[in-house]
Formats: sequence, C-alpha cells, structure tokens
Amino acid sequence: MSFLDLSQEVIVHILSYLHYNDLNVCRRLNKAFNRLIQSSTLLQYTMQLQLAGYEDNPDSPLVAADKLKLLRQQEAAWMRLDFEKPATVRIPFAPTNIYDLTDGILLLGESTFGGNSLSPGGQAGADSIRWTKLSNLHGSTTAQDCWQTIEVGAHIADVGLAVKEHDLIVVATDRETEDHQTVFELRLIQLSTGLTHPLASKPILPLTTIPSPPRDVTAQCSVCIEVVGDRLCFMFHHPAGSMTPPAMLEVYDWKSGQRLQVRGLDCPNYSTFTCLAPDIIALPNCADNTIELCRIGDIPEDLGPPRVLETSCILQLPRLGEGHSITQVTCRSEPKLTASKKTAAPFRTTEPFQPNPENAIAIFNVMTHDTHGFHECLTLIVHTAALLATLTSPVPVLVDPSKARQPTPRTDAVEEALMWYLGDPSRHHGQQIPGFPEPPPPPEPSSKPGSVRCLPWSHWGPRSCRWLETSFSASRWITTTCGQRYVTVEEDAMEDGSTRSTIVAFDFNPHTVRRLATMHRKRRRRMRGFEAHTIPAAFTRLEDAVLIPFTDERTRVIGQIQCDTTELMAGYAMEYRIFEEPVRTSLPYAQMSSYETFAYGAVLLDNNMVIGIKLSDTDDIRELVIHAIRTNCPIEV
Repeated sequence: MSFLDLSQEVIVHILSYLHYNDLNVCRRLNKAFNRLIQSSTLLQYTMQLQLAGYEDNPDSPLVAADKLKLLRQQEAAWMRLDFEKPATVRIPFAPTNIYDLTDGILLLGESTFGGNSLSPGGQAGADSIRWTKLSNLHGSTTAQDCWQTIEVGAHIADVGLAVKEHDLIVVATDRETEDHQTVFELRLIQLSTGLTHPLASKPILPLTTIPSPPRDVTAQCSVCIEVVGDRLCFMFHHPAGSMTPPAMLEVYDWKSGQRLQVRGLDCPNYSTFTCLAPDIIALPNCADNTIELCRIGDIPEDLGPPRVLETSCILQLPRLGEGHSITQVTCRSEPKLTASKKTAAPFRTTEPFQPNPENAIAIFNVMTHDTHGFHECLTLIVHTAALLATLTSPVPVLVDPSKARQPTPRTDAVEEALMWYLGDPSRHHGQQIPGFPEPPPPPEPSSKPGSVRCLPWSHWGPRSCRWLETSFSASRWITTTCGQRYVTVEEDAMEDGSTRSTIVAFDFNPHTVRRLATMHRKRRRRMRGFEAHTIPAAFTRLEDAVLIPFTDERTRVIGQIQCDTTELMAGYAMEYRIFEEPVRTSLPYAQMSSYETFAYGAVLLDNNMVIGIKLSDTDDIRELVIHAIRTNCPIEV
C-alpha cells in the first residue's frame, strides 16, 4: 500500500503538519500531489499562515475557507494601508505616564488629582488603573462605559501584563510606613476581576525598603516588569546613592513566590530588558554598547538561595564615535514566545489567526548624545529568532567579560549587498553576504573560568539587522511593534506653526517583501506595454528588487521596498555620525507611508489596529484614534 492509496482526508491531515517549503517540494513530486495540495483549502490556509507569520486560533468558529479569505484580505490591506473609518475616543479620565498595550488590551494609569503624572506630593506614577479591550473602544464612542477600574490601595509605580496566558497584571507599588520609610512591593492581581490572582500563593512580593518618604524617592525610581510563563522578571532602579548595587534584576516564580535568580546592576548601564523566550532575556548595556543575552535557569525543586543571573552571550553594537554615548535604550518584542499555547478564559478571542511569536521582531530604541549637546534617536530592528541563533552560532567567541572590547574597525569598502530571509531568519546567521568582505577571524577562545560568548557586530549584525533614524517623540512609546510589523510617525512642520504626522508602517516579513516586489515589478511592466507573462524569471527574484518605490492607486499610500544594503546616517559628515565607522545593514523591509496626515504625537500597534495618540499641552494622552485594517480589501494578484 502506497501513501497515495490512503484517503484524501488522511493525506491532507498528514501534510498539514509540514512546513510550507516541504509542501512545495511535495507539489513537485507528481501531478497527483500537486493537484491535491492546490485543491485543498486546509493546506492552502496552512501555507498562507506560515508565509504571513501567523498561527491558527482553534477557538475561532470559522472554517478554513473563511479564514483563508480573511487572511488574504488582511494582508492585501496591510500592503496598501487600507484602514476602515477611524474611530476617535476621548479619554474620560486624567491619564498618567503609565500605559501598556498587548493582546488587544489597552491599559492606562489614572491620576485622581488630574493634571499630568504627578500627584500633589510630587510622586510620579498613578493612583489607580484603567483598562479596556480595543474591540470595545473601536465599536463604541461612549468611552466612559468601556473602561474597567482596578484599585490596589497604594500608589502605583509601574505595571506588567500577562493577559493572554494568565489573566495577570503585576503592579509595582510604593507606600509609606509609620516611621516615614518607603516600601516597594509587587502585587499579583487577576486583571478580569481586579482581585488577588488565585494562582499566586504570595500575592504581595516585597522588593525593598528605602529610609526616606515616598515624596523624596519615588520620582527617582523606575521599574521594568515582564512575565513569561511562570517566570516574573523585573528590574528595579533605586534612588541615586541610596543602595548598593543601585539596580537589581530579579526573576521570580510568580505562582510560588520563590525568588529564582538575581543580579546586581550598575547604573546607568542598564535601563530596561525584554524577554525573547521563556528562558532568555535581552539586556542592553548602555555603557559597554552591547546587548547581553541572559539565560534563566530551571525552577529548582529545593528552596535554596537564589542563583546569580549570568550573561550567556554578549552581542556588540557598532563602535561609538568619539564624544558620543548612549543614554538610554528601550526595547520590546511582541508577542512573547511562551511554552504554553493555552489562553486564559476571560480573554479568549474568536479572531481566526494571531501573530506567531516565533517570527516576531525585536526593536531597540537607542537614545544618544554627544559632547556638543546634540541628541539623536536610532531604532535597531532584528528578528528574535536571529538573536536567539547567536547563542548557538557556528563561530563562537569566548572572552573574559571584564576585557570584552569592540572589534578592530573595518576600513574596506562595502559594495552592493543583498541578504534574503526566505524562511527562518536564524538560518542565515554566520553566512557571508554577497559583496561584503569576509569578517575578521574571531579571537582565540579564552580558557578562563567565567568567560562568556561574545560576538562582534560584524559577525552578527549586518546580516540580520536594520538601523532606522527615528524621532524622540515617537520613540517615547515602545508598544509600536507586533509580529513582524513596526509603526511610527514622521512629523512635518506646517506654515502655521503646527505639526502634522504621517503614519509609517514597516513590514519585515521577507515573504511580504518578496510578494510586493514581484507585484509592483509586474505592474510597472504592464504600464510600459509588456505582458505579465513576458517578465523574465529573474525579475521575480528578490535579488533584483534592490529599491522599488511605489504609490498605491486606491489609498494613495507612498511606499518603497528596500532590499539593498543601506548605510546609517549616510547624509552626515563622519564627525557628526554616532558610530565611528560606516554602519551598513541588510534586513529587507517594505515601508508604507499614509497619504493623509494627522495631528498625532505617536502611533501604537496591536495586531490589526494602529492607534493614533493625540497629546495635550502637558504631553498626556488626550484622545485615541483607532485605525483598524479593512477586512474586505480586494486581493491583488
């Protein structure tokens, strides 16, 4: 009995577990396989999901045929920034500087005193929490009824969310004791009810006590919180001069309350972190100009003292120019890669598909200044899979962490170069880019105990990253990425003194880039009188795309497909550039800019909604304008 003797339903079920590359190979086996795969809605949906960087939602009631149609319409709408009619929502309370946006949930801090983010006592933060589902905001203009309130009975310093996985909000609070000391704590709360989370055996985790009243220290403290699986990671910066070390990065098992790992940090070397995987943390180091990857250990069975959180790999960034320094780095990757696919019951959605965390990008907003008083903001984009691949790179470099240094500057010219991610971006790590000189050989491994893996920028960065020049105002908001997309605004000063913003969306999905490049090449050839079938095969390859500008006839969106190696700050003289040597990166992307302009200070992104932020004179959120991607967009082949 051969494989094709099985029933068609069984064959389709078996093939649905294959990668799309393997399905394409199966199509070439014979006519029977090709006809089966081409005619199967389930297999076509499976392939389209993988190409678009999504995963199926089993809770959706739709059948595969309807899901496939919606997926194709959605991707077509993103290619031309085709939005539905925007919905304007006025904030019915006094918001603060605390906010978060994830899994369709928007959270804002509320000040009961009104005004900006400071209470009469001078404390930054919030007095209560307001949250809502974006779908509720988009479908209603009566915003007052959409917002839920959570009172924690203490002043709020910051929050962290794990909505989809655990229905959990972690609230960092501070309170004053009778002897006028400040106690910082973490409170574990169920978001849907506002009550103590039922799975937390210790609903309040003590952080530290500082011998000063809150009005003197709260504004000097900062907290960064992320939850992945059962691990709660947080970074806490103490007020200057109050504690040694001045900052701590700690990992807890939030269900048991056990502290697993801890690491003292120097300030202002570290300002934030992001989780790339359930056991991997990316920790930017401003002083050393690096990104450290730290591996979280397994949860121990005994209740021994916490272990030290060690760095597993150091990724060096380009060497800074003389007089330049990094003041702060903020970072984010969304959605998070978790070990569990379960969704908390209150937040199960019927959306047919969701972004696949395995394909997500990570963004690093890098703020710099120089001795002349100039400030710049750059954004580094890289797939999380490419970062994780550096942990197992075929060219390991072991160095003493205390003696880690930048590689010798390269002076050879970099000619035209192309690098294409046609599947897993991590598989290209360590490969030579056409046109790039061979990287310098790595130094000899150190045999000293405690040495860590260290990769120079030239070994890991140019192939897998893209540097962008961004603005400080837009980079203040970090929830600007979801899946493989990243949104920002370009601000233009008007003659009347006002500022108008253009919505700019970047798509780093290599398959979207390839499809757009092919589609617009065909369109341009048709306009010149050539038939589509006369296009040589070479013109449909990404290698020939390089830079393709285009304008969509329907939405008048202005876009470009960037497939070439570009040089950061190429228009600047070398003495004004941030980095000492020319920095060239090659991660392909498609960029779409809206034709219409808006009075937005920034834009946020969550799945298929771009949220415009209208700010008050005190830089607080005044209004939200929700732009939802159109779901009935015509599909262009």
